[in-house]
Amino acid sequence: MSEKIDFELTTLETDVLVVGGGFAGCFAAVKAAEDGADVTMVVKGRTGRSGLTPWANSWFVYHDMPGITKDDYMKQFKLSGEYLNNQDFSMLLIDEAWDRFQEVQEWGTQTALTHPEEGRPYYIQHGTVSRSIEYCAAGDPMRRKALSVGVKMIERVMITDLIKEEGKVIGGIGFHMETGKPYAILAKATILCTGPSSLKPLGMGYPCSSTTADGDAMAIRVGAQISGKEFNDAHPANNANFLDHSTKNKASGDAVSKKTVLGLGGGPPSQDGPLNPEDLNSANLGLRIDSAVGISLGGQPMDEKYGRGPGGTNPRFSGAGTGAPKKMGFSTVGMGNHKGEGVFPQDINGRSNIEGLWAAGDAMCSMQNGAGYAGFGSSSSGSAVQGARSGHAVAEYVKTQPTPVPAPEFLEEMKQKMFAPINNEKGYSPAWVTRVMQGTMFPYFVMYVKEQSRMENALQQIKYLQNTFADNLKVEDFHELRNAIETRNMLLNAEMKLVAGMARKESRGTHYREDYPYRDEKNFLAWVKLTLNEEGNVQSELHPIPEKWHPEPSLSYREKYGFVYPNEDEERAKVGILD
Repeated sequence: MSEKIDFELTTLETDVLVVGGGFAGCFAAVKAAEDGADVTMVVKGRTGRSGLTPWANSWFVYHDMPGITKDDYMKQFKLSGEYLNNQDFSMLLIDEAWDRFQEVQEWGTQTALTHPEEGRPYYIQHGTVSRSIEYCAAGDPMRRKALSVGVKMIERVMITDLIKEEGKVIGGIGFHMETGKPYAILAKATILCTGPSSLKPLGMGYPCSSTTADGDAMAIRVGAQISGKEFNDAHPANNANFLDHSTKNKASGDAVSKKTVLGLGGGPPSQDGPLNPEDLNSANLGLRIDSAVGISLGGQPMDEKYGRGPGGTNPRFSGAGTGAPKKMGFSTVGMGNHKGEGVFPQDINGRSNIEGLWAAGDAMCSMQNGAGYAGFGSSSSGSAVQGARSGHAVAEYVKTQPTPVPAPEFLEEMKQKMFAPINNEKGYSPAWVTRVMQGTMFPYFVMYVKEQSRMENALQQIKYLQNTFADNLKVEDFHELRNAIETRNMLLNAEMKLVAGMARKESRGTHYREDYPYRDEKNFLAWVKLTLNEEGNVQSELHPIPEKWHPEPSLSYREKYGFVYPNEDEERAKVGILD
């Protein structure tokens, strides 16, 4: 575009702004609207059909479980999450996921309870007490429900920044990705439901290329605390030729071609029969790490039937003892554990440390699952539970809040900053900057097998990219403008992940430090919180978890932690961490 873009800003007012249209966003919007609030939902894609929502197909429930107690479930969360799970959020999932499932089913979602041909009802993941229900195509029913209760939807609009005035978030500013029309949505309260983060690993087997840390980046820029960035999502990639298109027509969200979890290539086999709670142990639950690390870590071979075993490798994800990266966790590089990265909550309803700002779902670091992943379906059901709670809380909050009235010149300045990449006379391609960033972050020895000097070197490169290129991008159309903003957000996400990875000087769950290959309970039974300092750099601090959630002192180290990292026992003996 040769002419300078200076569209007139469209300003809208609402009680509640919900950013994002997945499970968390839809439940937040529906519950807030049903409670009497005026709700506007802004979605970068189409409500229910963008982000990770179309791929979700399992709903984690605690329901109709003879012989299995909530304590059994919580034990699973603690062992799998390696004692970093927030037990308040874990219990919310256990207590409320069934009710949210009933609702999403009533709204029209096809589930295995109403359509047995669509999947398995109450299937059990091997080695756990988890029960999940398969379902298909929840997105459109959620969208219809939101519209039916009066939620105003603005789709194909990317919110680029939160509007903050006098210490309070009062909405967001963004643009329509086809026409370029800019919007400022002024709100008494804002709920971020923007999904997880990634670094755009296109073509590698998991559809997270649109989840580019938009919410985390917007939140930390206005002063919100972010957490959970040191952990890695564990979904495997395709085979070595990850550009192979042979499976492109499988596993869609249209309720026809999507089938089981195994059909999507994620996770170990499951069983449909009852499970003895005594079988619940750390050896079964703690061994998702190897698939997350994505390379051979040595040790004994894993169980051939289930692809997992103490201290071994998983031939589905690695070189089966060769150390060669073949089929790895790079499918989701840049993502943290589901429900384990994002805005650090101040209460169980997702309130942030910044007035007027809430979060839910994968945009909130609830640590529902801790340092691991507790079971199939706990992400979508967790998003629904958290979204519903934030919607109710915000609807109550806005009853006493005034309508925000920001200065017009302040909004105009934000608009001009948003349009800068399309109005710059010259600059760099965001696609090129993204590729350079990926070249820095994608190697397994940076993101998956971590070590201090390598992370320091990577951070230096990321900061150079930020300081040199992030504010000097040049694009020609509004689709590329989206790419430019995503590039800036991903660079900030890369910085957050490196800073958090260096701050946690231990190995735990899906975070593996080659230089600290052991759990350090004395110093790191804590969450790592991130904020920006006055110079705009990411800084970290530790937030200790409540002592009541610490592991039982009577348990031996290996009883608490069934997964053995390479060289773990030798190194913990050197530093005096003994049974």
